[in-house]
Amino acid sequence: MKEKKVETISWVAPEYLHKEHSNDWFWTIGLIAIVGTVAAIWFGSYVFAIFIFVSGVSLVMFTVKQPRIFEFVINNNGLKVGREEFPWKDLKSFNIKEVEGGEFDKLMMETNKKFLPIYTFFVPKEITDLVKIEASKMIKKSEIDESRTVQFAEKIGF
Repeated sequence: MKEKKVETISWVAPEYLHKEHSNDWFWTIGLIAIVGTVAAIWFGSYVFAIFIFVSGVSLVMFTVKQPRIFEFVINNNGLKVGREEFPWKDLKSFNIKEVEGGEFDKLMMETNKKFLPIYTFFVPKEITDLVKIEASKMIKKSEIDESRTVQFAEKIGF
């Protein structure tokens, strides 16, 4: 039986695409968090009030934070993202979703994991076809799509 070989491909990409937000966006999040916290206290739900307040602060902090830059490598062993490795035997399938107007496309990998089985990574548009060819040598291409929650979050600016 002939062993499958994959050409080594490497690239650098952010963990997520950072979006700039206006001051109005921050004021809206702050106002919603404060009104929600006050309403929860008014109804006597102190734990929920703390949850709303911490969620609002976390949302603002995450929005301001710049994404980390990772090095990605596809080789005979699998996909390596920074220090984390995904061996081919742990990957079920992949899909590449073209993103209009950006410099990156989305590479979605389905793993054998029960919790969070789909990972999304960014691939520069100029090597998307090469990644598709090499990954298809080891795992099948399927119609994986992002969850509706992720799609909704992107629409509202996350």
